[in-house]
Amino acid sequence: MSIIFLLLPLALLMGLTFAVLFVRAVKQGQFDDLDDAPERMLRDGG
Repeated sequence: MSIIFLLLPLALLMGLTFAVLFVRAVKQGQFDDLDDAPERMLRDGG
């Protein structure tokens, strides 16, 4: 039972870390325009 006192804060810390990293990536624009590069390859190929 005492292991839960270690694992629960660890899981919360990891979840918060990944949430902060995801929000930072979204604000930096890493997820903008995911479809343009593949479509551009098809348009320019001919």
